[in-house]
Amino acid sequence: MAISRFALVKFLEFALAAACVGLHYHSFSDTQTSLMLASATFGGYLIITCGVFAGLLAGTPVNRRIDIYFCLLGCALFIASGSLAVEHFQNLGKGQLRDYGLAKAALAIINGIIFLVDAVFVYRGD
Repeated sequence: MAISRFALVKFLEFALAAACVGLHYHSFSDTQTSLMLASATFGGYLIITCGVFAGLLAGTPVNRRIDIYFCLLGCALFIASGSLAVEHFQNLGKGQLRDYGLAKAALAIINGIIFLVDAVFVYRGD
């Protein structure tokens, strides 16, 4: 069974979403105003990317339009969550909470960019 590039990209998106969930748990701060957005984005896209990846492995991929929709929405949500996390954690003093928060923010922004690239590839049909 050959694994396509789409499946590898979806797995990368899933892995980064899982890493964001783990870092979100360790950087949990009740003073963070974007907590609800980040929690919903990371948890929701962990479920979505797992389902899309499983569908690709099973040979039943989702419709292209739906995939582009999920990719563009994921791009916007991950970049927004990452940006709000950077804003919150950059001014904290040195410490493990700050490090985890900034790592979460960086991975979220990277995942947002990967979602955008994935949307372009799905649109082009590569």
